[in-house]
Amino acid sequence: MEYSHRLNELKSLILLKCGIRFITPADCKRISIEISKHLNKNVSETTIKRLFGFAVVKHKFSTFTLTTLAEYVDIATIDVNDLPQPIGHTDEWKLLKDKADKITQFTLKTIRNRSGIPYDITISRKFAEYDFDEFYAGDYIFTSIISQPGYGKTILLSHLAEDLFYKQDAAYKDSTILFVQAYNFFNKEHADLNMEDQLKLQLQIDPQENTLEYINNIQAAHGGKFIIMLDGFAELILKKEDKNRLFDNIINLICSLEDFKNIKLIMSLRSTAWMRFYERIRHSSFLKSKWFPGNYFNLHELSNVPPLTEKEVDVIISKINYLDNKEINPRLKAQLKFPLHIQLYYQLKEEDPDFNYYTNITFYELVSRFIQEKIYRSNYYTEKILFLKKIIQLTEYGKQNNAVEKDSLLSELSAFRNAYMELLADGILMEEKRTENAHPKEYVRFLHPHMFEYFLFVEILEKFHLQVNMDFFTYINTEYESNQVRFQLLQWTTRFLIKTGNFHELKSVFKLNLNSFETNYLILFMAEEIKYRSKFNPDIIRVLDENQFHEIIISKLINFDFIDSCYKEAVAALIDIANNDDHLLVYNSILGVLEVIKLDKAAIKARIKNISTLNATEWMVNPVEALEIIYARINAEQPAEKNLLGNIESLKNGGNPFGIKPEHHMDPRQGISYLLILYVNIFTGDAASGHEVISNIVKLHPREFAKRTTFTIYILAVYGMYSSRSIPGKKTDQIESIIVYLSNRNCTNFAKYQEVILLMFQAQQYYNRKEYEIAIHHTKECLLLFRRNNVLLNAMFMFNLLINIYTDLKEYDLVNEYKYEKLCLLDEHQVSRQLF
Repeated sequence: MEYSHRLNELKSLILLKCGIRFITPADCKRISIEISKHLNKNVSETTIKRLFGFAVVKHKFSTFTLTTLAEYVDIATIDVNDLPQPIGHTDEWKLLKDKADKITQFTLKTIRNRSGIPYDITISRKFAEYDFDEFYAGDYIFTSIISQPGYGKTILLSHLAEDLFYKQDAAYKDSTILFVQAYNFFNKEHADLNMEDQLKLQLQIDPQENTLEYINNIQAAHGGKFIIMLDGFAELILKKEDKNRLFDNIINLICSLEDFKNIKLIMSLRSTAWMRFYERIRHSSFLKSKWFPGNYFNLHELSNVPPLTEKEVDVIISKINYLDNKEINPRLKAQLKFPLHIQLYYQLKEEDPDFNYYTNITFYELVSRFIQEKIYRSNYYTEKILFLKKIIQLTEYGKQNNAVEKDSLLSELSAFRNAYMELLADGILMEEKRTENAHPKEYVRFLHPHMFEYFLFVEILEKFHLQVNMDFFTYINTEYESNQVRFQLLQWTTRFLIKTGNFHELKSVFKLNLNSFETNYLILFMAEEIKYRSKFNPDIIRVLDENQFHEIIISKLINFDFIDSCYKEAVAALIDIANNDDHLLVYNSILGVLEVIKLDKAAIKARIKNISTLNATEWMVNPVEALEIIYARINAEQPAEKNLLGNIESLKNGGNPFGIKPEHHMDPRQGISYLLILYVNIFTGDAASGHEVISNIVKLHPREFAKRTTFTIYILAVYGMYSSRSIPGKKTDQIESIIVYLSNRNCTNFAKYQEVILLMFQAQQYYNRKEYEIAIHHTKECLLLFRRNNVLLNAMFMFNLLINIYTDLKEYDLVNEYKYEKLCLLDEHQVSRQLF
């Protein structure tokens, strides 16, 4: 029996390695060639045919043949003479346990060798141990590990067996575990044998013995229990009627175990298989009472295996990234709660050790690879694609429910039966039952929404004859306006254009009416996708410049959304894909301003060093000069004499020190320069001088400020804030009314930072009007946002406003409290107290 058992295991591993699901005689030649290629050893086509039953076997296979085949699938050499010794009259429990252990250890070794990632990276699941303890101690006969494909059921069982039965301090050392793969336990050679007979064969129990009684008595005499663990049902190649016979066989065993309390059964089943099995037991109150569903059973998803916890993901990631101390992207961590994604992530890290991006490009890469592997490189891939196309069409291209009635797929089910069954088995599709008007109905849907979104994108792409242009983007943006798939479709489209190098049409996405968050996120998504692709295709960077990609991006960054984390990450990522000094200067200058408002001295110093090597001769203001002045003031030092300080003084007095031509359009570099001027003035001037600076900037650009662009609205809000602090009055009230009107009218285009600047302005206005309650509410709301995002410069202004309010209200305890909090924050960041 041991010889036959190992032979079946060997055949299964050969088919798995060659990617063959249903073997035919024609495949034997291919297997022979593959072995010859890999090992430079010859196993003839005829021998392979004998192995798989396509030719007559007159004698056992030679040691050379078995050794070569074992070497090909990376398992230990099979010794044809290595058979278990017959049962003696010594310790029967030890002999029974030795036989079960030998089979279990072989199964565990096979799992270790077949693991999609190095087995040492995998982990045990604590929930499974807790569930097992409850199952073991309870009056249950059987339990099932149930989930959709890709949740790591086999690895879970493997760790469970090792940790609970074989470790030095294992909790169940006195128990026996027989861990077998279903494809070894049930096969055509023994199709008519019931479970008890199978156990008798596997454990070489005397034919005259009652198998269950024999096992139960021996285990009872020793203590503990005998655990039968069955896995690998998904790899059983059986017809529907054979599967039903198999389930009935298992049910018969469960019923027989009612009288044998020392034997328990654990099975591992995919959700679809469990649904069919449960259909055969649901009318039996006895069977349902003896089933332990587990503490995480989810009736809707038909699963009792929860996703990995954050701590479990951390442990696995630390094993994969043991040389990388960088914190992993939280979005990526959420995706890796599904073990299937960990396998794909491991492959990506092998190819690119720096694969840790801020956006979800990792997610799209994982989805794409999963679909390539499970559909485009699988059997029946043409039929699968046609079947999935039909589902997308029946959902009205995602505009209706993403599930379709099974009855509407009857013609496809009859034509593509095998393809459909593989889609279910591989976790692409799932079946579910719903009750409508007291009538049960079967539905088919994609198991995971991201699979649905991928194929929806493919269908829309085909609808537009693979042409992505402005019409394509407009179609997605309008047809899916209130649909959650809209933004995902935009990302799939963006990824497709970058992958195909079509940067000309990529610019079209920015012509859509996207809100500030979506714009920032898409810029970051693009930058990271380009960075990733450029590692394998350096020409991408050259094509970017040819299509003036950076100029389009820079025009969108002028919204200065400093409290959106995507904005900062996007600018940092753009630095990695920029080639020339001008683009690098823009991106570094924006980050420099961000570091100024965070009062991050170390970062400002490093930024000055980075920018100092870049050519800024064409710029109105040299960013290095501006940052050096600010850095000196933060350190309570007198800045060196700079031309910039004289130019700012001239600008305050109504001069035109930079030679601005009013009829010319203001470009983004001028916008960044004006921002640097404003921040230099904050550290060297006062609110009144800030008001004068902005007033003269507006005069120098009459045409620009006649329009309502993102930049001009931002400048107007800052202008209003300075006015309310230095010369409050009717004009300031008018500015407030204009900005509030614009924010209400163009709320989608307002960046979050602009909204908070407006709130700062309004807080000051309410203080001026002595409406203290509203002023306190607005000020505290601003302070909360600034502190959460480490925007300490703005936080200082809010501290000062609260101190003024509570001083007016004579609430001196609160005055002292906010003074103390402000000084502690300045000291913590080593910023001069004199500035604020």
